[in-house]
Amino acid sequence: MSENKITGGRLPDAELDVMLAVWQCEAPVTTARVAMLLPAERKWKTATLLSFLSRLEKRGFIQAEKQGREYVYTPLVDRDAYLGELTRDFFEGVHGGSIESLLSALYGDEPIPDEALDGLLSWLEGRS
Repeated sequence: MSENKITGGRLPDAELDVMLAVWQCEAPVTTARVAMLLPAERKWKTATLLSFLSRLEKRGFIQAEKQGREYVYTPLVDRDAYLGELTRDFFEGVHGGSIESLLSALYGDEPIPDEALDGLLSWLEGRS
């Protein structure tokens, strides 16, 4: 997969989970709030979460600022821009840019639901 052109490269799954939690909030967000928004299976100790937040800061994804006794975090990378680039990298790398390959992987021999087709047609019409 290619390097993320926005900043610091593709995030590992654990860091992406933390970043998704940060993006859910109105900036800035506290460590406690990030912990509350993490997926249920992520039962990290505070020190582990702080380590991930520190990595994200070093990679340029967030800015940390001390407010009183705690740090608050503000995203520096736009969620939609990052996820769009990640998706494009996946699409190009795994499916070679082929819509047919992507749809075949998603639906196989199953028919594509009408709602999905309607949404795709609507999107295509808006792009022309």
